[in-house]
Amino acid sequence: MKKPFLLLLILLSSFCSWASFIYIPMDHDNQKNHLKAYGIVYYSLEVGLKSKWLLNYDGGAFLIENNKAVENECRIRGVSYQVISDAKSQIILQEISSPSSNQEAVTLEKAPKIAVYSPKDKMPWDDAVTMVLTYAEIPFDVIYDKEVLADKL
Repeated sequence: MKKPFLLLLILLSSFCSWASFIYIPMDHDNQKNHLKAYGIVYYSLEVGLKSKWLLNYDGGAFLIENNKAVENECRIRGVSYQVISDAKSQIILQEISSPSSNQEAVTLEKAPKIAVYSPKDKMPWDDAVTMVLTYAEIPFDVIYDKEVLADKL
């Protein structure tokens, strides 16, 4: 009785180790919420995870180190994603690295600080950039003439 249970436990634990990346497609057919997907990548960088931006691959897809918190955020924010194995991620990266492809995998390691040059007394719909960043849940500071002149960039 112990041997089948032990075998099952080993198989289940090895299955979990196969799924090591969160793949976020960015093409029109597979991504429901493009702006929120960028917010997910920003969130993953904020919590210390590395990501890869797959330029010219599946609409500019992302590979993020697998993490339950990121999976939960994808579900909450309505972002399409897949958990893929390390082997599948290596196949994707190998395909991208081919000299005949016009593709690149860019490693993202740190969440950037973002500032938007915009007047503070505007209505929310007056500035498309702040609307998009707010919708994507990407934090930013608003600066305008006073802050620039005071060298607060």
